[in-house]
Amino acid sequence: MMNEKANKKKLKIAMLGQKRIPSREGGIEIVVEELSTRMVVLGHQVTCYNRKGHHVSGKEFDDSASSEYKGVRLKSVCTIDKKGARDIIGSTKKTYDN
Repeated sequence: MMNEKANKKKLKIAMLGQKRIPSREGGIEIVVEELSTRMVVLGHQVTCYNRKGHHVSGKEFDDSASSEYKGVRLKSVCTIDKKGARDIIGSTKKTYDN
């Protein structure tokens, strides 16, 4: 009975730490994309906090104005374009917003 109640509860989920989705830039991004879209299918509300900045696939993919991807809400987070600083500042901003 406890599992039935847990299964019916819809969650609000924040995904952070990735560069961006949709993306095939790295392993973390692939996992976040797969998990977040599957959780939406299950009825959960998922928000992915994406880093602003250059996309490895080319300029046409930089800072997409899209606010949703397959039901996943997308939010862009500003950061400094300096290796290492992007991770710390991005994670801090995402944590502060929540």
